[in-house]
Amino acid sequence: MMHHPICGFEHLHRHSDFSLLDGFAMVSEYAERMKEINQKYLCITDHGVMGAVPQQVHESEKHNLFPLFGCELYVNHMQPEVSNREESAEYRKSLGDGSTEDRTCSEKKASVMQKKFDKSSHLLAIAYNNVGYSNLVRLTSWAWIHGYYRRPRVNHDVLQKYKEGIIFTSSCGNSEIANAFMGEKDEEKNPVFNEEAGLQMLEKYMAMFGDHFYLELMMLDWKMQKPYDSFLIKAHDKYHIPLIITQDCHYCKQEHSHNQRLMLMQQKKSTLGQIDAMIAAGEADDIFELQDTNLWLKSEDELNFKWESDYKDIIPYELYKSSKENTVKICEYAKGVEIDREIKLPKMPDADEALMDDIKRGFLARHCPKTPEYAKRIKEEYELICEKGFSSYFLIQKMMTDEAREKGPQILGFGDGSEAVGPGRGSVCGSLVAYCLRLHDVEPIIHDLRFSRFLSPARGGLQMRLRHTLEPIPHEVVQM
Repeated sequence: MMHHPICGFEHLHRHSDFSLLDGFAMVSEYAERMKEINQKYLCITDHGVMGAVPQQVHESEKHNLFPLFGCELYVNHMQPEVSNREESAEYRKSLGDGSTEDRTCSEKKASVMQKKFDKSSHLLAIAYNNVGYSNLVRLTSWAWIHGYYRRPRVNHDVLQKYKEGIIFTSSCGNSEIANAFMGEKDEEKNPVFNEEAGLQMLEKYMAMFGDHFYLELMMLDWKMQKPYDSFLIKAHDKYHIPLIITQDCHYCKQEHSHNQRLMLMQQKKSTLGQIDAMIAAGEADDIFELQDTNLWLKSEDELNFKWESDYKDIIPYELYKSSKENTVKICEYAKGVEIDREIKLPKMPDADEALMDDIKRGFLARHCPKTPEYAKRIKEEYELICEKGFSSYFLIQKMMTDEAREKGPQILGFGDGSEAVGPGRGSVCGSLVAYCLRLHDVEPIIHDLRFSRFLSPARGGLQMRLRHTLEPIPHEVVQM
């Protein structure tokens, strides 16, 4: 084996167990493994979600690593903006009108356009500044709220709208570029390589993302990887787009390959025999992970060994070295993202006035005594709540508990709705304002409970309030 100088290499394409039934490794396992292989940048790019971010930040602080925030987005340029999943299904249905140009077989088969709509391609996205992080959150949120069909998907329009601050790569063999290049098959189900179509799709991405677009090489055992890498190298030579090399990590250690394969069988609801039959028939291109045992978090030495044993005739040595170096450059460029970790709540219009109106209505509804003691307590609590900026927070809690009482009997099938909220717990029971709003049912003055245990000028922030307010709300109410 030839001697390879340490050029530096960092993993930029990595799935955790938040890539459901796909990624096998936990974020904490990746962090531990990184110390073993002398890497500094913990980049997580789960499928369609950013749920690993809190663990990513925690493990980075624990192990003195730099977190990089990313996502492997699902993309389909045909995906319309919808308000619910049923609308996506209806749109797909409209694509199967039986016309001769859309239909390939009988009425029971999907039309050509429906098959194109069904495809969810991959696109790797990594935020390199705070604006990019916010835009990545917007993209993933849009996909779940407005672009869901089988998976949370974005279209080209929304990518164009929220691309600022994000680095994009050509991703894996299930990207739009890869599908354009090698997505068609001949009559015997052998792949048909269409370099012209691949370059046309590549040019669209170049136009969308400009200098923040990279071509992503991989060194996998999947049979289509070498032809795809060769195509990307030709594209690099033609357009001078920088190259990176990634591992598309789905698990932490080599011996975990079998575990991930079993997990993917669950996802596909198929046995090993059925999957092997799919592979033999050429019908398993969208589950290339099942055809590869190389998706662990490799060290640079392990990566070098793979290049020398299997890929040195595909990737020229100088390109291989620069592709590794580019991963470090991206990490250095993107390491400065700082997440605002303060809790965010909506601001209600005229919240202070609206809160006082609700307090007055609740005071009367609760039949509270109209005495100086009660008036003074309400005034003191209200002024401090407004001073601390919690008016909107109290109104939101009231909306949630009101909705819980209304939906509770429907969900539970019994009761008057109070079961969905409970009598109250914690220091919030010391608040007369909260009692008037029906956030709890414990009368604080009768039971000699102090508001200062809940909130005072010297203590009580939003983090504490969220831990001390209400019993859990049913999931259906959160969805209201």
